[in-house]
Amino acid sequence: MNIAAEKLAAIVAFVLGAPFAFMLVRGFAEGEARRREVPLRAMLGDEAFDAFRDGETPSTHYYGNDRLAPDFTLRDKDGKEWKLSDHRGKTVIMNFWTMTCGPCVEEMPSLEALALVAKEREDIEVVAISTDAGYRSVATLIKPDSQLKVLFDPDKSIVRGKYGTRLYPETWVIDPNGVIRLRIDGSRDWSAPITLEAIDQVSG
Repeated sequence: MNIAAEKLAAIVAFVLGAPFAFMLVRGFAEGEARRREVPLRAMLGDEAFDAFRDGETPSTHYYGNDRLAPDFTLRDKDGKEWKLSDHRGKTVIMNFWTMTCGPCVEEMPSLEALALVAKEREDIEVVAISTDAGYRSVATLIKPDSQLKVLFDPDKSIVRGKYGTRLYPETWVIDPNGVIRLRIDGSRDWSAPITLEAIDQVSG
């Protein structure tokens, strides 16, 4: 084969191979995009995820980065003060709940499991804010050695007054800069391995 023929063969091979290479790269990129959306889709549900992806606002949940979380101070079961802004630099997963809420009670063990995993990381804190009167009211569910930080807001000045929550459970993800990234309405299995991956995605 002479040089001209070799060049022609190379051009033909390139022309024929380029579409295949393009399709291969495009398929890989689409597959990676789908893989990355799996954790958040699992957490939000297909309907809400598709709505957010299409630029719509569903009736439940919040997904964004344009709202600074209202600061507050509440006391834990030992009477020690806990202030949200003192935890800048960490992602705060904040769950609003009450003992009279069946789904709240059902999801609490999974929040406990999440808190146990988060304890191994310095960049995440899991907080459960109860509207019950105090620790005695939740002692049958929250054991003294629980790794979950439980705070109390019996007059709902924070849960309802600052965050507008009326139905429980409701869970908020606040990024290290104090910006609300996600609000999940309703109960979830927080012990699922995919949970931390979704939280890491939305909190930057």
